[in-house]
Formats: sequence, C-alpha cells, structure tokens
Amino acid sequence: MINVLHLYYDLLNLYGENANIRAIVYNLEKNNIKVNVDLKSIKEKVDFTKYDLVYIGSGDEEAIELALDDIKRFKGDLIKYIEEDKFLILTGNAMILFGSSILTNDNTEDGLNIFDYYTEYITSSKFKNASTDRIVGEVFESTTLIKEKIVGFQNRCDYVYDVKTPLFKTTHKFSNNPETTSEGFTYKNVYATHTIGPLLIRNPYFTDYLLTKLSKTKKLKYKPINDTAKKAYKKYLAN
Repeated sequence: MINVLHLYYDLLNLYGENANIRAIVYNLEKNNIKVNVDLKSIKEKVDFTKYDLVYIGSGDEEAIELALDDIKRFKGDLIKYIEEDKFLILTGNAMILFGSSILTNDNTEDGLNIFDYYTEYITSSKFKNASTDRIVGEVFESTTLIKEKIVGFQNRCDYVYDVKTPLFKTTHKFSNNPETTSEGFTYKNVYATHTIGPLLIRNPYFTDYLLTKLSKTKKLKYKPINDTAKKAYKKYLAN
C-alpha cells in the first residue's frame, strides 16, 4: 500500500492539477499496487508520518497566501518528512511556499524557510514574449533523471532566485528567473517545478521515474506501462 496526501486539494487546484493525483493512482493500480489518497485542506489535522508521498498544486496569489499562513504550523513536521527521504511533489507556484521569503508588490512575507531560495513577484517583463506581470507559455526542459524531454505549460507571476539544485534545465522559456537556464528545485525526494500541464499527465516517463523510485522504497515492483499518455507525448514532440 502506498499512502498519498493531496494537501490543499481544493485551494491549490487552479489548473485542474488534481489530474496529477489521478495519474499516480492510475499507474500504481495498473501495477496492482494498492494506493490510498487522503484529501486535506486548511485547519485540518495532518499526520505526515502516515504518508509516502505528499502533493501540492498551484493557486492564485490569494490562495497561496492562505495556504502559506496555514502550512507554517507544519514546518517541523515537513522538515522531518523531507529529511526522512519521503516524497514531496510541488507543481506550479506551490514551490514558493517552501522558500525563505516572497517579495510581493506591497511587502515581504516569510516563507516556510525550509529551503534557501526566495521569490519575487514580477513587476517588469524580463523574458521575451512575457507580459509585464505574468509568464505564460509552453516550456521544453531537460533533466538528468531521465533521457526524455519534459514538456508542459507555465502561467505564473514570479521569479525564483538562489536555487542551487534545480530540477530541470531549459533552453526555451521559461526558467526560474531571467538570469539562469535552471527551472524548479530538487532536494532528496523533493521535486518542485513551475511547470504544469498537468505535469504527470503530459510527462509519463517522468511519472514512471518517480513511481519506480517511490515503489522501491516500499519494496514494491513498478513496471512502466504503455498507454495513451505515452502516445500523446510522442505525438506532441513529433509536431
């Protein structure tokens, strides 16, 4: 049995990213691996020791602020969870919750400060073809974790700085900030990226990588499956 927590499932689901959870469940169940998914949100009790994987998706700026206020009560539990090599997947702007600070247009808010990177909300356009206050567009990335490319979409209003261990690299918009080709963040079994799509639907080979590694921690055997997601991925890259 693999136990999954979808944290802030209702608040941070701006782009239908609960599909990432469905991808996890689908692939595990195709491997005859039982999976349980719990849904938790603001003000609810959470026992992180119960979970093998925690997923947090993206939300608008108001939702992120609400989530940040709430998640701070779990800081100690999350540090322990991360250091015990448990899996944490963050997509969209969920990654900014875990940094040191968030510089908004009005003030600076403290993040969880579990990791050293920090966020600045966009006040001027620094990426080509990006508006003054948002980054919107398709992305193509690479990673050392798998040989296949990462594809997806970004719709965000922030730059992230001081990421020393990026998850992805991109030669085609958009990276963490205009001064780097790095995108996302990784540490132990933390996988954070602004790339949505949803990420695990559009990137089945990356999903296989994560679930193979996760299953091994539970002494379960995971075998990648060939399905329509892989066909769609190959067709997209061929266009």
